Parts: sequence; structure tokens; C-alpha cells
Amino acid sequence: MKQKLINFFSGRNGIDTIGKTVLWTAIALVLISWITSGLLGGIISNVLWVLALALIVYGYWRMFSRNIYKRRAENDRFLASTSGIRSFFRGIKLRITQGRKFKFFKCPSCGTVLRVPRGKGRIQITCKRCGNRFSGKT
Repeated sequence: MKQKLINFFSGRNGIDTIGKTVLWTAIALVLISWITSGLLGGIISNVLWVLALALIVYGYWRMFSRNIYKRRAENDRFLASTSGIRSFFRGIKLRITQGRKFKFFKCPSCGTVLRVPRGKGRIQITCKRCGNRFSGKT
């Protein structure tokens, strides 16, 4: 049985970023449909359930697809189109996790976010990208 499963999954696309996004969106739609189950006689809830089911089917279809080249190209386009959103949230996560040890400054000329250690007093900060110098209190 184990060998049959290995043979079945070999050459398949598997889970990728689009697949994760689609399945998490489907889970969110299911939760929203549970919350809105009493509104308008359950019409909104039913629509959300159908949409969540369609997303789950699409997500599994992507995972089991054997056309790896097309799925990878779709995933690359998705990553390119969402890079700004992902980098924004990555920056927020970085500031939350490293906020106690580091202070973040934005360069006044180019807008690059710079990280300096806390507790050093007033220091001169040099931007890595444009070379602009400005002062800041850590």
C-alpha cells in the first residue's frame, strides 16, 4: 500500500504557495459562513460554502496535477504579483520579532528601512543604498 501511494504521488505538483493560499482562503470562507449562517435565511452562508468547496476542489486539483511546468509557471506569476504584499507583512513580522533589540529608521532620501541596535544614544546612520547620512536616537 505504501508503495502504491509513493507511485501515485510521484510526478505530481504537490502543495505550493497558490495551493496554500487557496486552501487557507477556503478555511476562512467556511468560518465566515458559520458566522453568517443566520443572515438572510442562510443565503450568504450557502454561497460561501459553495465557494469554499470550489476553492478546495481547485486546490486539490493543483496538488494532484501532473503538469508541473504549468503549475510552477502559475505559481511564479502569483509570487511576482504578490511580492509587495508579502514583503510588507514580512517587514511587520520583522519589526515585531526584533523590536526589542533593534530600532528601525527610514532613510529620508530613498525610503530604505534601516535597522540599528537600541541603546546607543544619538548616532549618525548611513544608508546602505544611497549613502545618505542622517542622525537618529536609538
